[in-house]
Amino acid sequence: MHGEAETGSTLVDSRVSVRNQLVVLWICHFILWIFGDMFSLLQDTSEPVTDIWVQVVAPSTAIVLTSVVAFTLIGRPNRVRLVNLIAAPVYLLFNIGFFVDATEAWEYYLGVFYVVFILLIIVRAWTWPRTDQPMTNT
Repeated sequence: MHGEAETGSTLVDSRVSVRNQLVVLWICHFILWIFGDMFSLLQDTSEPVTDIWVQVVAPSTAIVLTSVVAFTLIGRPNRVRLVNLIAAPVYLLFNIGFFVDATEAWEYYLGVFYVVFILLIIVRAWTWPRTDQPMTNT
């Protein structure tokens, strides 16, 4: 059995692009959000959701969130950064609103992670490294 000490090999620590970091953070946030929605629906499965506001807002926020994920991968960096710096604070407000309606311990626990992922998105987008190279239209 050969370990790192015996062979002298080390793992390469590849840099992950800011774009990919943002996508992963958005996906993590979305997975938690889906889990939270599913868990809350399982708490009271006797009544279907009939509130038109919920029927419009919930899918719309999911559509926007998935669009941000896709755009983060394919958009131009300056626009990707701007979209993330606009969308993330909006979702931060949703997440803070989640705390206002929270009544169960699991909702607070999950809500903390909603906020953590959104804050990581904001920080990562804000601190996106810049180059000193002149911009070209390609």
